[in-house]
Amino acid sequence: SILAQSTMLESRGNKFNPAIGINAMMLMQDSHVDSEEDGFILQGLELQFSSDVDAYLRAQIVVGIHPKEHEEHEEEEHGHGYDVHPEEAYLESTSISGVTLKAGKFLSQFGKYNAVHLHALPFVNRGAVQKYMFGHEGFSSTGVAASFLIPANWFSELSLEALQPSNEELFEESHHATAYTAKLKNLWDLSDELTFEWGISALDYKRAAYNDHEEESTKLVGSDMTFKWRPIKKGKSQSVMWSTEYIHKKREGSTEVENAGASSFVRFQFKPRWFAQTQYEYLGIDKSIDSEYSHNNSVLLGYAPSEFSVFRLQYDIIKTAEAEEEKRISLQFNISIGAHPAHNY
Repeated sequence: SILAQSTMLESRGNKFNPAIGINAMMLMQDSHVDSEEDGFILQGLELQFSSDVDAYLRAQIVVGIHPKEHEEHEEEEHGHGYDVHPEEAYLESTSISGVTLKAGKFLSQFGKYNAVHLHALPFVNRGAVQKYMFGHEGFSSTGVAASFLIPANWFSELSLEALQPSNEELFEESHHATAYTAKLKNLWDLSDELTFEWGISALDYKRAAYNDHEEESTKLVGSDMTFKWRPIKKGKSQSVMWSTEYIHKKREGSTEVENAGASSFVRFQFKPRWFAQTQYEYLGIDKSIDSEYSHNNSVLLGYAPSEFSVFRLQYDIIKTAEAEEEKRISLQFNISIGAHPAHNY
């Protein structure tokens, strides 16, 4: 967003030397059911490079290294092999007042958490609703975007995107059609201690029938809200955040699916370096007969010695229609070295 962009620019020393940062996530998981994900793994490694290209443009590149996704037919043992891929690689304008233009490959601004990288997610893994809607890596694609500050008495930003439909959870890929997204984000200061953020998002994709291919369409709508409370006197040791997101997806064509899900979590910081979280997710609010159904409960205890490292212990209860209830415990160590880019508010 424009707010995060300005923060990053001010914190950069030499604007034409790339700022380099590395985020590493080590994870131990243990489930009471037989799972290929159990054991110790390098959950992910993210290499970030950012720099001003000139007085008008900024470049951002994020390279992700993650364990390979296992298919049912694969005999490869868990923990062998990694995928290396560009998560983001884009140019962004810096000199147009009230407007930010973007071109390249980037995470879509749809919703609250799709544009958040793995190391900055509120829980150890990407949520079940997010994974169902966008896949394990989120919705990242190549295209162009523009963000506009709307003149108002509060912070209001409209983001528009035109993207290549390359996500298999959303589209039958085509080089002859474009996916469009829109996100309106609003932020109000309700008091000196309390803020409220509300966003609405939409995605629209349609490919006309041609040759032997039938017509394809995808529509997503979403809404998210976040309350943040931090007292003036004890702001370093106490805070509360409540965040909720709802997403509805409908695909028509060669793949017919309709489903909706919601996730809601509360984060309570009770000491300067300690925090606790609890989350509930429900997928299947408006589902077709063959769509997925699940509801998950998570609790997390976190310890952050500094802004560059955090330990998180998480316990999940996962219920789906296809499998028995799963109970899983996870321990994650998340570190950042080098430049530490600002996160979106």
